[in-house]
Amino acid sequence: MLIADVMALVVPPVTDLLRRTRARGGTHGEQPMFPTIIAVRNGRVVAGVSTPRLQATLSAARTLAVGVDAAALVLAAQAEVEGRPVLVHTVMTRDRRAKQVLQRVELGPGERVAVGEPQDGGTPQDDTVVTALAEAMGHRPVDVTRVARRDTAGTFGEDLYLPPEQGRVVVDAGTVRTLHDRVRGVAGEVFYVPRSPEAARLALEAGLPRPTLLGPAGPEEPVDG
Repeated sequence: MLIADVMALVVPPVTDLLRRTRARGGTHGEQPMFPTIIAVRNGRVVAGVSTPRLQATLSAARTLAVGVDAAALVLAAQAEVEGRPVLVHTVMTRDRRAKQVLQRVELGPGERVAVGEPQDGGTPQDDTVVTALAEAMGHRPVDVTRVARRDTAGTFGEDLYLPPEQGRVVVDAGTVRTLHDRVRGVAGEVFYVPRSPEAARLALEAGLPRPTLLGPAGPEEPVDG
């Protein structure tokens, strides 16, 4: 997956997180945007984790790589360059190619936030981040063709496994639930973007925490509506 394609997908959710931070009165020293890791798969953002501490956020990398079969992981963090706020994105693809991408941030009056176009930042400078992301992407994803059904007693001739597309959603749900349980004690947030309302319903049935659900059948759309 091309780095430019990855960035086109992650810029909107990262910008939204930055605006939410601004709304809480942060982004200028006392409360910058939390370090956030985002998983991309099949040309869309699938899930993300945001916590106050970089190490806590990076601890989600392996779980995302294995559980949601990320094609790319992006670590987004707020920093300052020459006294001006920027977003620093460290992109790691499944073939373990790393790239740094920078975005200028303009803070307007009130809660207004504007971000510039992504710019090539060269080779990532933070070895801790690069190592964590590369190691995560070195692990084999979960096999979604071997997710056991709940609606069968194992009678001869019955398929014991869910269809792969349903198994994918069930594994996604379990992955996000694991991350949600891990980071909520440190004021972290996790989000999941299902591919459709039907996938959202299946994920909820599989145990996806309701507050993590965004997009189709998310907070704006009732699940039963």
